Amino acid sequence: MRTFKAVFFFVMLSMLSVSVKAQSLGDILSGIGKAVIGDKATTASSLKGTWKYSAPACQFESEDLLAKAGGEAATTKAKAVLTPIMKKFGAQNIVVKFEDGNNYVITYKKKEMKGTYTFDNDKKTVTFTTDRGKTFTAYATVLGNTMTLTFNADKLMEVMKTITGTASKLSTSVAALNTLLGKYKGMKLGMEMKK
Repeated sequence: MRTFKAVFFFVMLSMLSVSVKAQSLGDILSGIGKAVIGDKATTASSLKGTWKYSAPACQFESEDLLAKAGGEAATTKAKAVLTPIMKKFGAQNIVVKFEDGNNYVITYKKKEMKGTYTFDNDKKTVTFTTDRGKTFTAYATVLGNTMTLTFNADKLMEVMKTITGTASKLSTSVAALNTLLGKYKGMKLGMEMKK
């Protein structure tokens, strides 16, 4: 009987530890875990498919920088500043398709921008090269059917102008973005996309 109780105890303890691990994984997949660049599950094959803009994205280079910036509150504030900027650019009309052969097509309204891309597995970056030879690099994180493409924050406006072909009058938004960048070092801004 003692052996049965001991085995039962260890089984229950094992189940508890699995539950704790699952909770930790859940925390990583939502909240702060999504705000840090460098997810190991992101691979060249996880990029494949068609992705549509769903929201602005904010990530930090490391958990340490995220913690120093104030964690979830910093990402919430950054997204609040970024939302009207992305709306002015018409980001809701952006669709990115990663094809076989390292080709991509970015569709904005009825316009298409085509080119090739390379994925750096160590840095988790995607370098886009347009058919006109212009390049821009994004940090990529794929979790299930959600992908974030973020850029060095000071490059975001240039990338958006390249994608949309517009030079929107964003002087007040740019000022707000620059203020934000001054407060949070190591921040990357961009787009959350859904498959």
